[in-house]
Amino acid sequence: MNDTSGAPLAIDSDLYPALIQCFFIIGVGYVAGQLNLLTNTHSTGLSRYISNFALPAVVFKNLVDVQFERVSWEFIASVFIAKAFVFVLTAILSGIGERPINFASMGLYAIMASQSNDFALMLPIIDAVYKQSHPDYGRYIYLIAPISLVILNPIALLLIEIQKRLDDQKKHSKISLWHRCQLIRKVFNNISRNPIVICTLLGVIFNRIFHQHLPNILEHILTPIAQSFSSTALFYLGLTMAGKLRRLHTRLVITVFIISMIKLIMFPLVLREAIFLLVKPTNGTLNNTIDYSNFGFLYGTAPTAPSVIFYVPESNAALRAIASTGLIISTLLAGPIMVVSAKMINLRTLDIKLKQSYESTLVKTSYDVSIISLLCTIIVLIGFCLRRHLLKTSPIHKYTFIFAGLQMIHAIWTISYKTQIKYIMCNVLFISGSVLTALTTRSWAASISIALMISICYSHERARKYFWLYHLFGWLAPMFTTLVIYLQSKVDRSKGEPTLDTEKFGTIQIIASICLLASCIILTSTNLLRIARRTYRLKQNARENRSASFTTNEFQPLINDSNEYDQSQITIQSVSIDKIPLEVHSQLLRHAVLVGFLNINAFVCISVLSWSVLTKNRDGVYYELQFLDTVLLHGQGIITFLVFSLDADVLLPISRKF
Repeated sequence: MNDTSGAPLAIDSDLYPALIQCFFIIGVGYVAGQLNLLTNTHSTGLSRYISNFALPAVVFKNLVDVQFERVSWEFIASVFIAKAFVFVLTAILSGIGERPINFASMGLYAIMASQSNDFALMLPIIDAVYKQSHPDYGRYIYLIAPISLVILNPIALLLIEIQKRLDDQKKHSKISLWHRCQLIRKVFNNISRNPIVICTLLGVIFNRIFHQHLPNILEHILTPIAQSFSSTALFYLGLTMAGKLRRLHTRLVITVFIISMIKLIMFPLVLREAIFLLVKPTNGTLNNTIDYSNFGFLYGTAPTAPSVIFYVPESNAALRAIASTGLIISTLLAGPIMVVSAKMINLRTLDIKLKQSYESTLVKTSYDVSIISLLCTIIVLIGFCLRRHLLKTSPIHKYTFIFAGLQMIHAIWTISYKTQIKYIMCNVLFISGSVLTALTTRSWAASISIALMISICYSHERARKYFWLYHLFGWLAPMFTTLVIYLQSKVDRSKGEPTLDTEKFGTIQIIASICLLASCIILTSTNLLRIARRTYRLKQNARENRSASFTTNEFQPLINDSNEYDQSQITIQSVSIDKIPLEVHSQLLRHAVLVGFLNINAFVCISVLSWSVLTKNRDGVYYELQFLDTVLLHGQGIITFLVFSLDADVLLPISRKF
């Protein structure tokens, strides 16, 4: 490990192919689902093969070969504590937020926040990152997985069954003691009959019988079945993602988004702290603890497991929609987070301490992400231009078109700065332009949230009247902030230019950016809350309307949020909402989702900037957040592309044109 010059390329050569392989297979499954190449029967058969044959074979085969005397049980205990903490916290928050209390929601949300996609997605990435430094880390996945499967998930299943009994109690007025005993028996039966639980116990038992080595006959039988798991599970994950975004509403998306943030951001941080508390230093150094904490943080960034769908009763359409949507959002968010985490572990593993090396890696990452973002924004802009009727009908689409153009300019500016940095004479002015484009994208996201709130809570006509407000905040606020930063930096130029990118203009840039970002976060969060409350109120009125005229609406689809929204607009007479095409209504949700993603982006940025002001002690978590902020800032175009193209809203008109 002394020669580190070629090691980054070696790790990247394993990491990037593993990531591309995983997400490519997911994409193939998604396309197959979108094109209806597989029926529901095929999908059910595939899921049963994965859960009853492939995954149990993987678990059994690897547990038999595990050398338990070399396992760090402190690390396993840390994972258990972190998972249990997040599980209980999510259940409590769900109970507080849901009125009336819904035990099924508490159980499902707790599973979504604590159970990771361990085997199909995380295992190949861990093997790629740690194949050279810690090849034994991959085996921990087989010991971690039973924590959720055997201990936590049964508790959630019990909560789901309790809610079913409570619903039955409303119909039958009373539930006997016998039914309560049947409930407990059913939960234990489900646990004891679970193939994964059975193979976990058998793997531990036969580990002793076979002396930690699987016989050749069994190995030849189980190996092909185990090898089929990864590709089929990833394909099935993509298959379950197909077509789900057409049936979303704001409240559902916000719920899933909060759960995903708990899973992908809060859980890794909690797990890292638990590891530092329990895993003791060896030989008087913290190297072992730091390695385990990095491994735990990377593991914590894994998205929600696809098996969460199997815990939801088929009769509960609302919870099934939340579970399937959670898989989509969690998987999409986990992609860049896992890339960033793996890159930072790469730096830690190589022991790169020079700030110049770190900054060059940061600049290269921003350059690579900006190229992808530029291509994505071009596709989005072409799609918007080919659908001019949306730009004329809805003011929101016009402002999003401007926002996508700003993202394209920011990507071009970043690429130009990287390629022309040696030939730029006015470097300070060029950096000022980079700061201006970055802040303008933040402020315009807040402007879109204002326009979206006025459109949904009042009317599109009123949203058009306040066009000056969106432009005033979207353009003037970042220009004024950048001007203050530039003028103050000229005064402080004699102090020298700091090394890190977040401090090119010194403390004044950080403070001014924090003020603008805080304003954007407050505005956007307030507007999203108003949108969620308004949408929920409209849906409640729509349900009351349907119950009053059941015979008229009995042939309507079970879940059709667009129609619910239209009906609720007609029933509420106190608010005048102008009639616009159904396509525009279905698109409004995408703008809310986009604004929500960008709000998280701003929150990560303000966390990094605040850390820079408050303390000079910067550990791996700080660099992780800074790297994540860089990817999210320069990858805004990728987020916009994903939001507006997952259901072919952008790609379809382009394909028809050409």
